[in-house]
Amino acid sequence: MQQSLWELPASELLSRTASSEPTPGGGSIAAMTGAFGVGLVQMALAVTADPELESLSERLGALQERIVPGADADVTDFESLMSAYRLPRSDDADREQRRGAIEAATVTATERPLSLVAALIDALDASREAASAVKPGILSDVVAGRDVIGGAAWAAIRTVDVNLAQLDRMHSHRAPALLAARTQLAHRLQEAS
Repeated sequence: MQQSLWELPASELLSRTASSEPTPGGGSIAAMTGAFGVGLVQMALAVTADPELESLSERLGALQERIVPGADADVTDFESLMSAYRLPRSDDADREQRRGAIEAATVTATERPLSLVAALIDALDASREAASAVKPGILSDVVAGRDVIGGAAWAAIRTVDVNLAQLDRMHSHRAPALLAARTQLAHRLQEAS
């Protein structure tokens, strides 16, 4: 990856997202929108300016730091997976090496969005606390932030689902544990939404 998605002008990011370019894809956009959702909640806390909310604001800041890297990581993971698919397959040894590289890249491309979902769920929990503490006139931003965070988490689950299907087709020994993690996170997300 040449340039961080976060460094692109918003208009270019939108154009690239809507183009035939493979990245940014769903995982990247999930991370970016999730980070903006957290930003809305942080803004509501900043406007409320209650010193008792400082620890909640710091917690949201730490969560945002976990979420933001997911945008570029998704691009990196996709590029690694495409590199694995381009490996030679001229003989059995090449095919086995290629298969192993594809599996490893797919596992990574599944684990990262699972981590993103976990961080977004934690952000949903923190935003619930914020909703009961901010000034009434700014509550709509917390609610909007929660909606964006929740949508981003479900979008990241969709990325996981595509990769899990590939691992299942490959009969990867890692698929059952990753599926269990996905199921647990989806259940937590359902409860948090």
